Amino acid sequence: MWLASHTSSSVHESDDMPGSNDDILRVLGRVEEGIHRLREDFQEEKRSARESRSEIHKRLDKHADEYSRLDSTIILTGQTVAQQRDVISELTKVVEKDVMPTIKEVKEIKALGKRASMIFIGLGFTAGGTFIWFSDLMITGLRKWLRID
Repeated sequence: MWLASHTSSSVHESDDMPGSNDDILRVLGRVEEGIHRLREDFQEEKRSARESRSEIHKRLDKHADEYSRLDSTIILTGQTVAQQRDVISELTKVVEKDVMPTIKEVKEIKALGKRASMIFIGLGFTAGGTFIWFSDLMITGLRKWLRID
């Protein structure tokens, strides 16, 4: 736009005057300056676009790295959970195979101990009753033998 306005005004001026080489060189200089400015603007835009693309690629690479790390973390977490599940399964089998029979045996031993205690208590009462009965019998027999009546 700038180039068109300057070029058209220069052309109109040269229409009024006879076309001299100086005028033509001036117009060509202005055109060359305009082209130079356009080229600088274009180069600046290219540089800016290149930097922008570079930033976008850096961000994409960063996101790809983060995604890769997250993917690895998710995979490791899944593996850990699977290992824990396997360990829990194995522990359950061990408990069912080894620990539960032991617990059953301990319960049986406790029940046997209670039965033995009851038997000893019964034997104690029986022995006590037998002793009392026998002592009564002996006292009566001793009195008769000693003739204490």
